[in-house]
Amino acid sequence: MQEQTELQTLVDTILYGKTSYRLLEAGCGSASHLSFKSNVYRVGIDISEKQLQRNTDLNEEIQGDIQEYDLQPSSFDVIVCWDVLEHLSNPQKALERFARAIKDEGIIILKLPNVLSLKGLLTKFLPHPFHVMYYRYYFGNRYTCREGSGPFKTYLRLSIAPNAIKKFAANNGLRIIYFKEYDILNSDWFLRKKMACNIYKALKTFVGFMSFGNLSDSDFVIVLMK
Repeated sequence: MQEQTELQTLVDTILYGKTSYRLLEAGCGSASHLSFKSNVYRVGIDISEKQLQRNTDLNEEIQGDIQEYDLQPSSFDVIVCWDVLEHLSNPQKALERFARAIKDEGIIILKLPNVLSLKGLLTKFLPHPFHVMYYRYYFGNRYTCREGSGPFKTYLRLSIAPNAIKKFAANNGLRIIYFKEYDILNSDWFLRKKMACNIYKALKTFVGFMSFGNLSDSDFVIVLMK
């Protein structure tokens, strides 16, 4: 994915020359989404013990809720939260903990669906059984809904819409150094599902027209620096 390549380049540039640094993967799950050098001390926090056990890259594991767990102030150089905030009932609390835990000149990397998009609205308002059907049909995931695997309950609060996060950053001494929107229609795996892709494309055009062009692309990445 081009967007992830751009993001990786940005992260590599910011961290270039650091002899060591501390990384927090918040809601880390079983795998990482960005690459980091060997001089990183990697801490993972997740509510699922099984997910923590599956993540073999961690130096330290914390089983806990990122909305409630008290992270030490100024304790991390990098915080990554990848496709997690949409699953929290109060993501604002998690963001506040990130802002307190990041060091000066540290970066917070957030990737998540855009609630103000067709994908976001469908995800937010369709009942959970539809999410399960989606996973099973499109991903053929025989582990769907087993302990520690998705799809997880989704809240997609308006407090994590792009403009809301930008406002949060401004109010908490964080500056935006990277922002990128992209759409599921550009994903290779989705393009291969031709019928679903065409239906989604037509629906997106219709809903976009009805919203007077106020709906955005389906996902975004934002990087905040303290």
